[in-house]
Amino acid sequence: MNKSLYHFGIFFLGLTAACGLALGIFQFLFGVQLFMQNSFVPWFLMMHIVAITGVIIVLKYYHYQKYWAAFYTGMIATIASLCYNAIFLKMLLSRSSSNYYVPVVLISLFITILYTLILIFSSTRKKIWLRIAGAYMLVIGLVLVLSIGWSLLSKDVQLNGILAKIIQWTSMAGGLASVPFIMHFLSEIKLSNPENTSPVKQSLKNTLGIIQTLALIAVLIPGVMLTSEGNSSKYWDDVNFEKTKRMAQLFESRSFVNSKGDTLFYHLLKPLNFDPRKKYPLVVSLPYGGQPATDKIRQMEGAVAAEELSTDINRLNYPAFLFIPNCPPGSGWGGIPNYPSVDSLVYEAISSLDKEPGIDVKRRYVTGLSRGGYGAWHFICTRPDMFAAAIPVSGGEDPKLASRIVNIPVWAFHGAKDKNVPVSGSRNMINAIKKAGGNPKYTEFSNEGHNIWYQVSITPGLWDWLFAQKRNQ
Repeated sequence: MNKSLYHFGIFFLGLTAACGLALGIFQFLFGVQLFMQNSFVPWFLMMHIVAITGVIIVLKYYHYQKYWAAFYTGMIATIASLCYNAIFLKMLLSRSSSNYYVPVVLISLFITILYTLILIFSSTRKKIWLRIAGAYMLVIGLVLVLSIGWSLLSKDVQLNGILAKIIQWTSMAGGLASVPFIMHFLSEIKLSNPENTSPVKQSLKNTLGIIQTLALIAVLIPGVMLTSEGNSSKYWDDVNFEKTKRMAQLFESRSFVNSKGDTLFYHLLKPLNFDPRKKYPLVVSLPYGGQPATDKIRQMEGAVAAEELSTDINRLNYPAFLFIPNCPPGSGWGGIPNYPSVDSLVYEAISSLDKEPGIDVKRRYVTGLSRGGYGAWHFICTRPDMFAAAIPVSGGEDPKLASRIVNIPVWAFHGAKDKNVPVSGSRNMINAIKKAGGNPKYTEFSNEGHNIWYQVSITPGLWDWLFAQKRNQ
């Protein structure tokens, strides 16, 4: 290989490392909202085109040096990585999970571990930086395999939250795996004999330079846009968090422990001017979930119905108990395939409140937005005996379960242009309920996307409709 190709590879490997570091920083700054930004997919695609280009140069080097074991295993590892990224991209675009995701991740990691062992023990071991690259990636791969495997086997939501953090940090460290290859190429340049390298035409040098410039621009433009969108999203998250903090001051923090020792933290607000001789409805307001388990206030974010109903005017007009359960990281409320759920624990906690004076068990309602919207659908489908009505917003559930809720009043909402949660989730459920003989209410905002709560909250008659519902049995 000539020096121009070494420099070309160093550039793309360096850009890959920079993108990997940037991805880790973005994830820590913006959290899961990062994947919801419009610029993420273009940036993700360019980042991986850059990474593949760097890998191709490394494979070419293996071929040139006749490191056949490293060449073939490296090629297989690259194909496995492409399959993983294709599935991840499909999940991003469709806003749905895939049964193939976890198996492909594990297969890709096992192949990568095999590749690292080849780097450590085959003829490439004579090259110190290739041996270091193998050892570094081996540690990363083993930590990821063990963490992912443990999280799949564990039902401890607290432990899964810790494992999710370990996976996040380790993945961020994995983004720097290209650095030892850069150091190796630099050492090869120093050792190369000019007499043994073929001359490079100026036209090829110019072409390689243009490709490098275009690659840098192609990564920077969506990267800057992604930063701007992420900062804007974070700003509004901070604004909403201030609202959450004010709301949290009204609530009593509690915990429920079931017979198995599983713990659910939750928040409860009693009706204004509470009279224990009267009966009041219980409104279950499902937050987004996924926030740190130690931050009980952050755990309340996204409990939009509770925010609305905890205002002074609404507490006067609609006296009710407001219940906000905490959802630990790495789990959800149900309704999302292949995703851990704390639904049963929440049901037990709700049932334990039957002993609370003043709660009308025939007027339990469940509401939720986004992940909470999935949860609202899931709760009534799995426990139709528990709830008198539901307001699922921007959610969905398996339409096959619709026959279970034909007698439960439902008023669902969705934005037709929702890019985070496909509008088909609500449409399919509503159509399935109607087909099964039910009569649900459905409001779709034709010009809105995912953030539709304001439009929902000002819908005429919404709360009057909800609080008028009551189970007959």
